[in-house]
Amino acid sequence: MLLQLFLDEFGYENKVIFAEAMIRRILETLYAFLVPRAFLKPGQLLWMAVANDGKKHGGQSMKEIPQVPVVLDLVARDDLQQLAKGEKYINVRRQRHARLLQQAFDQGGVLSQGDLACINLVSRGLIGLDIGYFQKTEHRLLPYRGTVQDAGGTVSHKAEAVRLFENGHLEPDICTLLSPTHTLAAVENYVQSYKNVLKLLRRGFSPLEISGILSMSKALVVAYVEIACEHHPDIAERNPYLHPDDDVSV
Repeated sequence: MLLQLFLDEFGYENKVIFAEAMIRRILETLYAFLVPRAFLKPGQLLWMAVANDGKKHGGQSMKEIPQVPVVLDLVARDDLQQLAKGEKYINVRRQRHARLLQQAFDQGGVLSQGDLACINLVSRGLIGLDIGYFQKTEHRLLPYRGTVQDAGGTVSHKAEAVRLFENGHLEPDICTLLSPTHTLAAVENYVQSYKNVLKLLRRGFSPLEISGILSMSKALVVAYVEIACEHHPDIAERNPYLHPDDDVSV
């Protein structure tokens, strides 16, 4: 029926091969989004996630960014079992957020904190707090847009890579320890940027000056400075801008 429509009403009577190719792509796209109800289990939902295609998509609107359909377990059996055992709702909610992010990532997509806020009908601030708490207690990063595509102002994956470096891990090992995994080139870039911050701190520059010299965001410099002070106390003692009572963010 579609082929007849293309031939009769859209002028493809002499371009049958092109019409057939276009129709195949259209149907493939439709089938990807129209998941039969029988394929969805109770508690699951179909959601559109930004495609994890290796690009950052900075400055693009959502209409311009490629997306993929992902099936998410909004309510899992484990959630119900934990609640039945008396587990606190806040803990189950944090585990749910982690699960949704990982499920989308495993299916070739990435969710944003805004996606989680819409799905769970809570504020973005609460999502950020839940993610931060989970990552701190579980000692691993979650694959949301901020960490996977460097979207927004997140610096957690860069700081985590540097912390692993300061704890004695080599760059190739850090690649696999981060979640999601990072390329060796990316990790080497994080570590080198951190080393540059260390050099400038030892020379007495302030975090604000370092931000300008290295063309690095203020938030990332502050994160690196905190790690530097933790592992290199001599830097905090010698740099006049890093006295214990001072705010390193200024």
